[in-house]
Amino acid sequence: MLTLTTLGDSLIEAIVQLADLAAAIDLRDQTGVHPRLGGLDVCPFVPFRADMDEAVAAARGAGRAVAERCDLPVYLYGHASERAATRNLPDLRRGGLAGLIDRAGSLLPDFGPRDIDPAKGVVCVGARGPLIAFNVWFAAPVEVARAIARGAREESSGLTGLRALGLDVGEGRSQVSMNLTEPAALGIDAAYEAVADLALTHGVTPKHTELVGLIEERFVPDPNKEAARLLIQPGRTLESALETV
Repeated sequence: MLTLTTLGDSLIEAIVQLADLAAAIDLRDQTGVHPRLGGLDVCPFVPFRADMDEAVAAARGAGRAVAERCDLPVYLYGHASERAATRNLPDLRRGGLAGLIDRAGSLLPDFGPRDIDPAKGVVCVGARGPLIAFNVWFAAPVEVARAIARGAREESSGLTGLRALGLDVGEGRSQVSMNLTEPAALGIDAAYEAVADLALTHGVTPKHTELVGLIEERFVPDPNKEAARLLIQPGRTLESALETV
């Protein structure tokens, strides 16, 4: 995960360059455990010390620029989308790239070519609030992680904004890969405790935790609790990163 921050036009230019580089990846040869729809895949604009209207304008500008200059289909999602069918990113990702290609006749991209090249895929550009990507690792088969993930998801647990997948990371290890889409309502510590409790019912305990990307200081886990103590490496905050720039 790459986090970029700068002013409007410079940020859009950086996104276009990233999309152009990522388009060189042949998705037919690329393998990985996490679902993806393209080389760049997902590009969210998240307002920080700004408002959502600015993020929406930047997302739409970036989506249009990527489509025009990289010749890639672009789907808008989140607050940037005006279509209910593409507002939620999981709806776009349903069935992976093959599934989106099958639906493309009735679900056209917002910008760019109508036809989706299976080698290059698409770029999803959105505007949304803060999201925390948080993983819990286990020394257990992937089937165990998948069962824990199913139980942890919002629709099963009632925990606000918790999305989860069980992924195989090799060498007998697996992880519950989570997106906390409303971290002000459900934070890292609460999500960890829910997953750890579910894990006990399957006879396993967490081995490591992982924060992917930058988080705001207000969402940092309690250093005295297990989620923080098991971190593979200390999480960086957005504020600390900005101080070094």
